Amino acid sequence: MGKKKIFKVLGIILSIILVALIVYFIMIHFNGFLNKDNSMTREETIKLLEKGKEYSNYYYAPKDKILFLNIEENKTEYYIKDNIVKCVNNDQLLSWTDYNNNEIINIWEKDNNKYYATVSSLENYNENNESQRGFDYSIISNEEVFNMNFEYMGEKAYEGRTTILVKVWNQDSLKINSTIFYIDKETGLIMRRIDYTALGFLKMDCNRNVKFDIVTDNDIQKPNLEEYDSDFLFHEEGK
Repeated sequence: MGKKKIFKVLGIILSIILVALIVYFIMIHFNGFLNKDNSMTREETIKLLEKGKEYSNYYYAPKDKILFLNIEENKTEYYIKDNIVKCVNNDQLLSWTDYNNNEIINIWEKDNNKYYATVSSLENYNENNESQRGFDYSIISNEEVFNMNFEYMGEKAYEGRTTILVKVWNQDSLKINSTIFYIDKETGLIMRRIDYTALGFLKMDCNRNVKFDIVTDNDIQKPNLEEYDSDFLFHEEGK
């Protein structure tokens, strides 16, 4: 094969690779056709997120993807109702938190699938005030720490809800290395978060799988500590 033919074949191969990369890049960055009629500022978005922080009844079970592949992990579920949060992993209780009286119960596994419980006060925990029951949004709200640009992208229907999409990226980095939040327009709850890295070619996608107003009193019932070996660790004044 002559040199011209070799260069021609190489050129065709490189062109195919280039086109494939462009198509791939467009696909992982495409978030649908967005309605941009009702733009929101960063301050308005933060108020909406703060509203979501206070939402009183919902369930979520985050599921992660890298690119188009699901990450097979243990299923973690959260039940939230009336300022009580129960966290379950593969049907095993992990924690039960009552924000009304600052009590938290953690369940720990011992050898031979035996479990014990610790009970303590939330006063001894550093709670993140910029999160929705463990789902952080401080890269939007805390400009001083994260130095993020902000862009309102528009509205779209997502899992039967109207969501707004906002994008943030570090002012010292590239816009393509960004994070996108899907936020429920009515409640302010975060529905989905997408993080792009590696010059925008790597996509990490977390769908929060939020279900609204389905949690019952039975779902958040306080665990019976008699079922566990218990170590009471209340750190209250005078005890």
